[in-house]
Amino acid sequence: MANKTYFLIDESGDPNFYAKRKKLLIGSPGFQPYLIIGMIETNNRKALRKAVVGFMEKTKADTMYKTISSVSRNDWYLHAKGDHPEVRAKFFELLRGLNGFKVHVVIGKKDLGIFNHKHNNNPTEFYFDLIHHLIRNKLNSENMEYNLYLSQKGNSTMIRFNEAVLSAIKADNNNRETPLNVKYKLEIVPNHELLELSVIDYMLWALQRKLIHEESRFFDALQDKFETIIDLYGPGKK
Repeated sequence: MANKTYFLIDESGDPNFYAKRKKLLIGSPGFQPYLIIGMIETNNRKALRKAVVGFMEKTKADTMYKTISSVSRNDWYLHAKGDHPEVRAKFFELLRGLNGFKVHVVIGKKDLGIFNHKHNNNPTEFYFDLIHHLIRNKLNSENMEYNLYLSQKGNSTMIRFNEAVLSAIKADNNNRETPLNVKYKLEIVPNHELLELSVIDYMLWALQRKLIHEESRFFDALQDKFETIIDLYGPGKK
């Protein structure tokens, strides 16, 4: 029976350059200058889920936190952008001591020229180009079964997801003397159903705070968890 590796993939920011009626968003209030896609790599997804669920249950039972509006909701799940600052700080403390996972990230700084010429003005192409680069060199054993979970977002389709994985495997095999027959399974899931996705959600929030707001303390506290960070369209990489 093959060993299993799990990849949990989420995003920060969005792939959009234009609003309705082709209105350019660059420079407008709320424009996201980066699309960042990251994933957790782990061989023990159940342990991550147990840690997340345990934290949520403890928080909801704690007199000091259970009356916070977001926490008191029946459909609450950990989401760094929307969580109360005190809850967020507590979960970051948990992540600092949590082991058994590695983080891989691809940063796509938005460049209109690249978007027009490389991605054909298509935000979905932009999104899955980053997925392709995120997965490169990660599926590298025939003795492993890879389970990839992608957070369900507007640009997520199983066809595109599979194409990105296949293109990454093909690119990797082109650099090998003997191509690998990689075994993998794909699933697109809502964050509230796969609660362990909150781990990568928080890691991406920490990186985004550093890039956009120049607040690095969250990233610095978790820096040892980041295995790879690829600045895909940084200076000199067009």
